Amino acid sequence: MFIALTKESEGYLRKKGIGNLLVDVTLIEEPCTQIYDANITHIKSEDIDKYRNIEKVVDGNLTLILTEQFLKIYGKLDEYQIDLGGFLKKKLILKNVEPIIKNTCKI
Repeated sequence: MFIALTKESEGYLRKKGIGNLLVDVTLIEEPCTQIYDANITHIKSEDIDKYRNIEKVVDGNLTLILTEQFLKIYGKLDEYQIDLGGFLKKKLILKNVEPIIKNTCKI
């Protein structure tokens, strides 16, 4: 398992001084639909101890901490491709992980 960064995301991480990222899943529920979407958030150095027993991927100076929910839904990946996305507000995204959309109605 390794982490692939685009030039934009690498510059963003360096500029912000980010070394630890949490990879989790956001659940959005609409009528008859559930959407599971992977998301990345920055973990401050002082909060890193909260995640010591969680699965990690370390590549150089960057550590991805994978939540149990992410592993349950997406499993372990061979590569974590991180890019910089967003139009007005920039955010880190997993480029090689697509949202999972489930139809919950029996129509």
